[in-house]
Amino acid sequence: MSTTTATETSSEDQQQRPQPSRLQQIGIVAAVAVVLVAAGVWLARSQGASELGSGGVHSVLLPKVGEPAPEFMSLYADGEVFRLSEMKGEPVWLNFWGSWCPPCRAEMPEIQAAWEELEPRGMNMIGVSQQEDPRESVAYRDRVGATFPVAVDPNYLTAVADPEAFPDLFETAQTWEIRNYPTHVFIDADGIVQAVVLTQLDTDCAIEWSELAMGERDEVSSRCKPID
Repeated sequence: MSTTTATETSSEDQQQRPQPSRLQQIGIVAAVAVVLVAAGVWLARSQGASELGSGGVHSVLLPKVGEPAPEFMSLYADGEVFRLSEMKGEPVWLNFWGSWCPPCRAEMPEIQAAWEELEPRGMNMIGVSQQEDPRESVAYRDRVGATFPVAVDPNYLTAVADPEAFPDLFETAQTWEIRNYPTHVFIDADGIVQAVVLTQLDTDCAIEWSELAMGERDEVSSRCKPID
């Protein structure tokens, strides 16, 4: 009488059980990948990533229209100190952007065109780079032919700065919570926030919002106003 051990039976079962083809294996991996990507998209949207270029929940983190703009301290890309308070008496347009941001790149030619018209009229526009090495921001600006000054992300600087030596820098990083890109903040000569625009701008709208901060108009045209 012959006997078959459990190990032999298991081995035979595995040999007899049909194995998925390579095509089936690829299909399984692809299906898993789709599920993971979908989960990632859902998670990103739940955390506000879908608001890139549109504002949404991030608007509550920003300075309020009609209120004095908080101090903003950073460095220009050339190392010179930038303080918003030192520009009081002049209108200021802060453009928070990054070369990695598609809407920021899309609006860059429009922003440059607006800047070329507005600078001779007294508007100060500073492009505050976000979430990247400022050298990358400057390199991109130069590559596309833009000329506006670039300031460094305060959060980039706080990683290496001494909080006791630069308390305003650390306060800026905590006060100005920029999470939407691009973000445009228009401030009048008295230091009052006149507009916060959480989407990319074309040339005409950038000029209109600037004129609002410059006291040259009472409101912008309906097409430049964000859709609620």
